[in-house]
Amino acid sequence: MAPATSIPAPTLGIIELSSIAKGLLVCDLMLKKAEVRVLRSGPVGCGKFLILITGDEADLQEAVEEGRHQADPFLVSWTFIPNLHPQVFAALEGRKTPGHRKDAFGIIEAQALGAMVHASDLAVKTAAVRLVELTFDLDMGGKGYFTLAGDLAQLEVAIATAAEALQAEGAFTHSEILARPHARVREMVHKGLEGPCFLRG
Repeated sequence: MAPATSIPAPTLGIIELSSIAKGLLVCDLMLKKAEVRVLRSGPVGCGKFLILITGDEADLQEAVEEGRHQADPFLVSWTFIPNLHPQVFAALEGRKTPGHRKDAFGIIEAQALGAMVHASDLAVKTAAVRLVELTFDLDMGGKGYFTLAGDLAQLEVAIATAAEALQAEGAFTHSEILARPHARVREMVHKGLEGPCFLRG
């Protein structure tokens, strides 16, 4: 996979395909359709191909629509977020959020990156929680997860919101809340369960 840029992106578009060959073609067509920048593009686990782009809102929407149309019948997931929460972009770059000793933790596991990023964005916009980690790695059978930290009541709202969004996309696998995590588990979560996200260059 080509190295990621480190340009802050208030907008984000994602196209996820089940064909690597088709993915390369779709990336080419999206770049020809509108003035957008590629943050990341290339194959990931289980033979999928991911395209992450940013740019002006109108251009980005046009490119994402082109990608959705051209990806058939290999489209797995997509998302268009015109105002990406800064915590989500930080998590995609592999930056960890500092934790607190009294934090409760929530974790959500999902099948598609586009749906997962959208769900994490909704979670941090809906409740006063922190996004600790978001990972969609090469060696997890095409799955990914994100972890949240904060007050238990706020965490319950965030997890419920994210789970509902993922279920609507058919991408939800499972979620759990750890109200009083053991010190060792707390350390694991703060360090990251799977290491830096694939977007880290």
